[in-house]
Amino acid sequence: MSYVGSLRSQAAVTCSGACHLRQLPVLLVSSPRVASIPQQAVGRPSAPSTFKPCKPHTLRRQKPCNATDDNETAGVSGMSQQDETNSNHDDNNSDDGVSHKPSKPAWEWKNSEDSLRAYTALLGFLALGQIPALRTVQYADLPYFIGLASMTIYIGAHRGLCTKVRQQITIKEGALAPFAASVALFAGYLVVKFFPDLNLQAFLNLYFWLIGSIAIFGALQSPLRHSAGPLGEVSLQFTVPEGLLLDDEGSSITDAALAPSDIVTALVAIAAATLDFSANHTNFTLNNMIACLVATDILQLLGLKSFRTGAVMLAGLLLYDVFWVFGSKSVIGDNVMLTVATSDIVSGPTRLLFPRIAGGTGEASNFPFSLLGLGDIAVPGLLACLALRYDASRSTNMRARADAAAQALKGAFSNMDAGATGRQMAEAGAEAAGSAVDKVADAELEQRERSQGASTSGEACTPLEASDAVLQQRTYFVPTMAAYVAGLSIAFAANAVTKLGQPALLYLVPATFTAITLTAASRGEVARLWNYTDATAVSPMRKPKSKAS
Repeated sequence: MSYVGSLRSQAAVTCSGACHLRQLPVLLVSSPRVASIPQQAVGRPSAPSTFKPCKPHTLRRQKPCNATDDNETAGVSGMSQQDETNSNHDDNNSDDGVSHKPSKPAWEWKNSEDSLRAYTALLGFLALGQIPALRTVQYADLPYFIGLASMTIYIGAHRGLCTKVRQQITIKEGALAPFAASVALFAGYLVVKFFPDLNLQAFLNLYFWLIGSIAIFGALQSPLRHSAGPLGEVSLQFTVPEGLLLDDEGSSITDAALAPSDIVTALVAIAAATLDFSANHTNFTLNNMIACLVATDILQLLGLKSFRTGAVMLAGLLLYDVFWVFGSKSVIGDNVMLTVATSDIVSGPTRLLFPRIAGGTGEASNFPFSLLGLGDIAVPGLLACLALRYDASRSTNMRARADAAAQALKGAFSNMDAGATGRQMAEAGAEAAGSAVDKVADAELEQRERSQGASTSGEACTPLEASDAVLQQRTYFVPTMAAYVAGLSIAFAANAVTKLGQPALLYLVPATFTAITLTAASRGEVARLWNYTDATAVSPMRKPKSKAS
């Protein structure tokens, strides 16, 4: 019987605290798929009274193309707000003289119902692997790996929507990634071949225990707070030493707070990482859980700057994958990828495991597990994450408009004289509501213009916010994820037919890029997609601008 083995194993995994490009090559120390191994507010400045062309698709009040908006002297907030109140216009200085209540904090996916459903699905796939009967079913690893990989990308992409500091990969860095990955892979091969008795596992186990604890805590903190009721409320205040904790802008945090549920989360995280440590990563369910959560951190904290960068980097990594799987034997005399992937020198949550049915044939048939490396998840996952952020930049938040109009109407009516006529009330309400809706629409337009490099607001360093509207408008993300599933399935099929290891990126990169390109072509957005630049976060080396007082 034949299987697909996606043995993308990396020498180290980046920690959730910071994902720099220099850590990317270790994700790409991949292995082939082997036949015997089943695998796989934004502030908007005051506008002068000048001619303004009409902007399509902004859902503003309709005005003559040369009309001036007398209500644009107030600042415009970012487009994204919390589930209950998504409007965030200038509360204290609006031209209608209405004083509004301060807006609530921005929407965060980790606190949403969608987040709970996603984590539940991930745990469900992990639990499926514990069913003994499933382990004896041929090709059972296919849906198992597809489920884990898909939910890992889904969670990482949505967590990244609300991340304000992200290490963004430029075109130059993307072009260098395949070469850096090749150096890391070949160095690992030399260690395996010439230092077979070298024992690095003691050090690596400590490292994996640390990043595993951090990844589990980061994933479970918000869901447990959400479901713990009063115990999930932040109530424990304490002081930490200077420099121990840093905020997104790199400033030291000395006053911190926790919820009682966070203590339980920390104990669960440490216990799970310790169990994986004591089992030497042979408990495949624990290993897979930690590996998936580490990958979500990678996708949250590392991102492509544009689709141009993605095209350059993923094309280069496709060639890298094909050479080290198919070409290295003719050049070096050995399958470098397979040798590194199946080595016992490094073991840990750098790959997904599934017990292999005994009696398999082909390459690495004596290896006890079917494998799927994190690189086969993280590399296409970076493109899927960018697709979701593009969707967020183009989303239309109707709830924000409704909330903004409701708040404006409430304020307008509360400030009217008791003797106001019905007509006066109608005119005041219409003007207040229309102005509030315009501000939300203008903020969305500003976000779209900034992502195309056409903004003149001077806020290029201020990260934009996403809203829950994107959850109903994932135009590019859904086709990309479907293409990922199809590409991984094709890799399985190719391995089953040829009995040879298959480089997964050979199938995943064309599949995902084709899905994005066809979607853009069907919508007439190819040029816009190609010119898109991610403005939802800033690099850790570049602090976001502080809001004007």
